[in-house]
Amino acid sequence: MRLNLRTSIRNRRFWGWGAAAVLYLGVTAAAAEFTWNRAIDALADVGEHRLDLYAASLKSELNRFETMPAIVARQDSVQALLAAAPHASAPLQHEVDTYLEAVNRDAGSLATYVIDRHGAVIAASNWNQPRTFIGTNVSYRPYFKDALATGTGRFFGIGTNTGMPGLYFASAVRGAAGPSTGAVAVKVSVDALEQAWRMPGEAAMVVDGNGVIVISTAPGWKFMSVRPITEQRQRAIQASQQYAGRAVEPLSYRRVDDWKRDAWLGNFPDWRTPGRTARYLVVSRPLPQAGDSLMVLQDIAGAYRQEHLAVAFVTGAFLIAALYGLYAGQRRRTIAEKLKAQDALRRANDELEWTVAHRTAALTAANERMQREITERELTEQRLRDSQQEVVHAGKLAVLGQMAAGLTHEINQPLVAIRTLCDNARTFFERNQPAQAFANLDRIARLVESMAVLTSELKAFARKPDVERVAVSLNEVVAHARFMYEARIRDEAVQLDVNIPSGTMVYAESSQLQQVIVNLLGNALDAIRDAETRVIRIEAVQPDPQLGRVLFTIADSGGGIAPEVLAHLFEPFVTTKPRGHGLGLGLAITSRIVEGFGAKIYGANREDGGAQFSIEFAAATSQRAEHGR
Repeated sequence: MRLNLRTSIRNRRFWGWGAAAVLYLGVTAAAAEFTWNRAIDALADVGEHRLDLYAASLKSELNRFETMPAIVARQDSVQALLAAAPHASAPLQHEVDTYLEAVNRDAGSLATYVIDRHGAVIAASNWNQPRTFIGTNVSYRPYFKDALATGTGRFFGIGTNTGMPGLYFASAVRGAAGPSTGAVAVKVSVDALEQAWRMPGEAAMVVDGNGVIVISTAPGWKFMSVRPITEQRQRAIQASQQYAGRAVEPLSYRRVDDWKRDAWLGNFPDWRTPGRTARYLVVSRPLPQAGDSLMVLQDIAGAYRQEHLAVAFVTGAFLIAALYGLYAGQRRRTIAEKLKAQDALRRANDELEWTVAHRTAALTAANERMQREITERELTEQRLRDSQQEVVHAGKLAVLGQMAAGLTHEINQPLVAIRTLCDNARTFFERNQPAQAFANLDRIARLVESMAVLTSELKAFARKPDVERVAVSLNEVVAHARFMYEARIRDEAVQLDVNIPSGTMVYAESSQLQQVIVNLLGNALDAIRDAETRVIRIEAVQPDPQLGRVLFTIADSGGGIAPEVLAHLFEPFVTTKPRGHGLGLGLAITSRIVEGFGAKIYGANREDGGAQFSIEFAAATSQRAEHGR
């Protein structure tokens, strides 16, 4: 029973989706057809409007010049020139030429000229130009023949002299007895019309009675034929030289579909992109002149876009409907699953409440234990910091003990000198020689001042520091350490080279940094005690000023550090000194102090012998140093 129900549901879904697909195809096709028809009809209406405008502008342009030849033909001087031809006088010839030049200039035409009854041009507006029409025979031109035969002539062609296309108007000149003695012709340019008719995505053209395009906004189509031309007609065109001897080529296009009476669809070469074709809606209309017609070609890419938008709209609507149907079905299934899950959720909620209460009690107890541990750890860390300061102070006192022997010699010498000077002063007073006695007293004062400097340095080194990171001068700290070991350096003949640029400042605590330098210098002196060459080099460089770091190094010429000790160099109770000469805490204390500065310390053996310790400090400017002080 359940299997049959599932099969029935699947069948209903299949037929439902099939019906939706058929409906979608039908609606899409209808929408595309309706949109296409409306878009093409709108283009046809626009084309008809364009034809009205172009026909009116063409008629206006032709009317400007159509009566001009008849007016010129009534001029007395023109009739007198034709009557006297070919024996007209030079003054009469010049009068007619200048008259034609003035008329042509005022009208804005290309040329105006007078033709005798044999077809020879005897006067022209361009009489004073290199390519003058005077002397040219135009008896073969249809406009001349029509003017003699019917009184007027009209013709479009390319000038044989200038090679420029234009529209020719002609009117016969009647003699007193009645027969025609010649004709007057006017040549008009159509470039202004073509320029005014140019529109984006549109081509406009005038086709003459031969089917040849004579006016076109698509330059490449000019003087091409839109319909087949017979061989007989080709010979007649060549005889009239209407197109200056050019062979008329057919315009390659294909008529695709008729739309309405004067509109049809066709594929034409795309004048905007050579080598491609495009489909256009062609709207045409015959002109009053026999055989001429006006055509407008409109790009239908916009109609295609509207059709695609209609298909996309219908598709989007069906997709929305399909998504809504899927959403509704999914929502029904979700509601059923929610109802099914509510019972399980109630049971799980009861279990969860019990579990939360149990876990909350456990977390509360754990939190209390953690708070106690945090408090104990804070106290331990404080005791550790205090112990570290005590260890540092103890290290200082140990160094003071090591330096005691050297300092005793330094203090004993001034004491012996003071005693001798005092005895001498007493003797000088007894001899009534106060000047020598006062000189001895001055020397005693200077010796006391030097001993005071020594004891003040010892007191400053021995007291516990107040930890505060400030800008400290490396030169001053190194000078202090050197002073502490001055006697030992002199007695052991140690060469101490110090190369620290003036003004080199680092961030540290002054007394603790003194302890670090004293420890490292003392270790270096111990390392070279038994060496043949006793050299210690102290240097400071700033590898990259932009990084704001200073690299301090102290190197000795001793025997170096054993490899097994090098890996544990900064661990407590690790030492290379003999038993009884150190606990192995010096470098461990030094490492902790340096890390407290935010610096790093390294130990290594030099390639040319001896050990080298390097400390990378954070650099401080002299301005910051003054501010820190």
